[in-house]
Amino acid sequence: MTMLQFSAMLYTATARIAPRSSWRFTALVACNSSTAVTSEQPATNEDNNANLSKIEDVVQKKKEQQPKDMSFQSTFHTTEERNGRRKRLNDSNSVFFKQFQAAKSVNDLLDLAVLPNLSTNNALKLISSITNQINSGKSEISDIEADERFIHLRKIIKSDKSDEVNIYEKSNNLSKYSQLATPAMITVIASLREQRDRNTPLLKMLSYNIVKYNVTLTLNQCATLLYSMAILNFPDKVLLEKIASDLLKYIPKNRNAALNKSIITSLGFLRYKNTDILDAFCDTLYMKSIDYKFLHYSSIIQTFAALQYKSQKTNLFLEKFTEYISPFETSWIEWLDIIWALTVLDVVKPQHVQNLLDPVLMEKNAFNQLNISKILKLLNINAVAQFVLKDYEGPFLKKDSEFNNVSIVKSKEKQMYINALLETLTEMLPSSSYFKINFDTNMGFLLDAEYCIDSEHRFMKVEDWNERSNNVRRIAIMMYDYHDYCIGQNDLVGSQYLYTQLLKARGYEIITLSYENFSAQDNVKKRINYLKQCMNRIKEMKPAKQMKSI
Repeated sequence: MTMLQFSAMLYTATARIAPRSSWRFTALVACNSSTAVTSEQPATNEDNNANLSKIEDVVQKKKEQQPKDMSFQSTFHTTEERNGRRKRLNDSNSVFFKQFQAAKSVNDLLDLAVLPNLSTNNALKLISSITNQINSGKSEISDIEADERFIHLRKIIKSDKSDEVNIYEKSNNLSKYSQLATPAMITVIASLREQRDRNTPLLKMLSYNIVKYNVTLTLNQCATLLYSMAILNFPDKVLLEKIASDLLKYIPKNRNAALNKSIITSLGFLRYKNTDILDAFCDTLYMKSIDYKFLHYSSIIQTFAALQYKSQKTNLFLEKFTEYISPFETSWIEWLDIIWALTVLDVVKPQHVQNLLDPVLMEKNAFNQLNISKILKLLNINAVAQFVLKDYEGPFLKKDSEFNNVSIVKSKEKQMYINALLETLTEMLPSSSYFKINFDTNMGFLLDAEYCIDSEHRFMKVEDWNERSNNVRRIAIMMYDYHDYCIGQNDLVGSQYLYTQLLKARGYEIITLSYENFSAQDNVKKRINYLKQCMNRIKEMKPAKQMKSI
């Protein structure tokens, strides 16, 4: 009986480890062994050991033989397939190079776009050669980008996800892109945008070459570059200046409202403030020949706000715009964005905010339907209604509203500056009980730091601030990094400007620390000296009108 159990175990074990083709053989051997044991004839230990040895030998031979055969066949087929693919690729490249060298016109080159198995590198060579001929005046084809064959070449570059494309986009050997013509370089940048691949070395090289070698970009090329740079968060200042210079030639003549909206929206995302460009766009708002829609106006105004752009022309336009806009022309969320923009531009009216904070409309727009950016904008507007608008008599957000419980998190870079500020204040002031740092204002932003002094310029403990509020000067410290400023002009972006206005409305005097003067990489002594200078300037200023503490 014991041997029967062992034979069954042996069958199970060999069935698990042996190939399928040896299962029947193993089972047969196991059954024969079982039959021998259960017969009436006696079996000795030697016979058992001999039978077991034979079984193991046979199974081992089968195991050794079968995988070798299978491995050989698998390797043979894999090698054969690889050789076949390599042969087809070589044949395809051979056909391409022969026809490429024989091509005498742009049409001949475009015909190569329909070759089967055209690689991305070959597609790039075609685009570069085609655009070079057009730019040199050798071809009379003007609207090349509308040609179906050219569009097909661009699709190969944009949509191909093969290893070859990854090498093409991410290779450290950038020399292969240095000879591309401008349209081909713009196509590569657009391809990176579509794949959300922020290949910084490649983007820098392409931007440099576009600025260095291009004479004038077309309007569509300007729009494509700006949109790609915005999506990839690549605000190259030199390329932006090149684009702006070319745009000034096209904006007065362009009548495409959607294209204008796209360009100016991209400028806002890039934080690029060029007053000449913005003035030119502002002029188009008065052109009857351009059919701007309400949402076009909305996007343009939001860009003006993001860049904190104000001028006499914008004021005239905004004055009329604020008279006629209605919350019933758009969604509540779009209305929120518009009112926030008007708030930053200092032209919002009480009735606009009242419509936004209407309790009935607020209930329809649940807390979980808004992202963090929208919630912070709503808190900004609510604070403006409370502390800035003098004639506002409408509703406010409820104090127990979920919107007031939102958690605000600073970026890693900004937190690095806050940590440096904390270290500096700790060294300067008697103890940490004399200042507050990185706390929620309940106005949609965090205040980097706050300290108070009395009429004799002595620092005060936090616990004494409210008790002696009539004799307290409240000083806010705002730390600004690179992303808090516009590119092109050293102005704060719209959101940061709004925060300073709200703090002033609350009675704060403000110390602004720029990353250019107050760096986390500087030693504490240098930071202390700079902050002391800022504090001394505050002491010399006339105290601001105080309000209730936050």
